[in-house]
Amino acid sequence: SVYMGLGEATMEESAYRDRSHKGKRVFLHNQPSMLDYKSPLAVDMPEVVTYIVEDHDPNGPWGAKEAGQGPLLPIMPAVANAVFDAVGVRIDTNPITPERIFAALQSKAKGGEARFGPSDVPAVAWPEPRVVPPPWEGGDGKEVASDAPAPTRSGGKG
Repeated sequence: SVYMGLGEATMEESAYRDRSHKGKRVFLHNQPSMLDYKSPLAVDMPEVVTYIVEDHDPNGPWGAKEAGQGPLLPIMPAVANAVFDAVGVRIDTNPITPERIFAALQSKAKGGEARFGPSDVPAVAWPEPRVVPPPWEGGDGKEVASDAPAPTRSGGKG
């Protein structure tokens, strides 16, 4: 999952060309073959340390848990947040490339937005977050009012 997630975050681009075919709009992938579609090689990967947490899942077959797409979901935002923490710009589109980081840095230096990504995304009025305190913060797993104090960011006991 780490390999797939880092590849998706830093190399893979799902861009499409708008074409017409027999009077209908057809979207064709910009990289129609694996010769054009970048995917990381072993030499492109950093050293990765993995931890196997053996914890029986009563809902999975023989206690198994998912090991496919689910674990790679946080990798792209983690890379984007690492870029923001390092240089102070947001990259809101994939792949996160040096060219896009540089473009965001140039925009920031000129007084523009410190980000690279789509500019025509509509604003979304998100509801207030719901706070569900974990057991180590005295919670019982039930939703509490949105005006409750925010949970600590320790992520664990004590």
